[in-house]
Amino acid sequence: MKQFLKTVALFLAPAVLVVGVFGAALVRSGELTPMEEIRRAAIEGRLTLFGLAYREETRSFKQAVADARGAEVLVLGTSRSMQLRSEFFQTDSFYNAGGGIAYLSQAQPFLEHLPEGAKPKRLLLVLDQYFYNTDWRRLEPEGSRTLAPDSAIKVKTFFRRMIWNYGDGKFSLLQVLRTPEGVYGLTASARGAGFCPDGSYTYGSALLHPEQGEDVGFADTFDRMNRLADRFEAGAVPDEEAFAETRALLEYCAANGIEVTAFLPPYAPGVWNRMQQTGHYGYIPAAFPVLEELFAEYGFEVFDYTNLPETQDDQYVDGFHGSDRVYAAVCARLARDSALMGDLFDEDALTALFCAPGNPLFVTFEG
Repeated sequence: MKQFLKTVALFLAPAVLVVGVFGAALVRSGELTPMEEIRRAAIEGRLTLFGLAYREETRSFKQAVADARGAEVLVLGTSRSMQLRSEFFQTDSFYNAGGGIAYLSQAQPFLEHLPEGAKPKRLLLVLDQYFYNTDWRRLEPEGSRTLAPDSAIKVKTFFRRMIWNYGDGKFSLLQVLRTPEGVYGLTASARGAGFCPDGSYTYGSALLHPEQGEDVGFADTFDRMNRLADRFEAGAVPDEEAFAETRALLEYCAANGIEVTAFLPPYAPGVWNRMQQTGHYGYIPAAFPVLEELFAEYGFEVFDYTNLPETQDDQYVDGFHGSDRVYAAVCARLARDSALMGDLFDEDALTALFCAPGNPLFVTFEG
């Protein structure tokens, strides 16, 4: 019997070792940490990087931190606003709530949720062009304006996916086991990708190997365009209901003393050229004059940065997400263009960041 038990133990030892090591890595990565604890770490200043692999909790995370920070300068938008770094702004009171909304209709509820005394004095609003596409707006799920409860932590599912991802060579087990304090989530620990303390997003190691990305040569973006789907739906004229939502948002901001500067974010030049050639996206140039007039009614401002000719394709993470370098160029433009927010930027310093030699996908800050 003892010999039998020894044999069974030897047989099971490799499996036990695998379970133990990967289980330890899953715990160490912070992927299993409850969101309540992660939000508290961010609010208390103990979080250095947040990037979950198997849960999507961005909106609730950004809302909670914005509520607590009460930043005087707030960025609000989708993932296309996440590269606006605090270092680009000359203020000590800044938070990037990029990812706090996925649809235009969610912007006003986000601001309404902020406690009294925590609402920003100045809002930098990033208006994705497809907000004004009728087909895109109609895809918005019912009830999307309400924050969803935290996702369930499914240990067995996460464990299986982690082993599968490791087998695909997506991360180093040793690196994950060495995850430092303040880092939460497998994406953050394995790839250095996630949200920074200021709310901005870093793509981590992916910026060092763009040739391994999911949109090399903008293949994925062009596929979306061919299918007229996934934020590249066709439209000849802009959506009137989206303009009504914009007006309601601006009315709310005006009533609550929030000064609004907005811009339409850039596409990679090669992508924008292709979009124009297709003739499917007439709603975009048609939307801006209406927005410009609408913002002016409230004493606010909006800028069209859909096409930034000073940028190049290799400075974009994918077809419609600019890198840090691109957003340094955006802020340099705001320094020149914005009457309401221009004083927050040093145009010369931002231009120097944009023009500095090195990897075209990121900039290096001193200190």
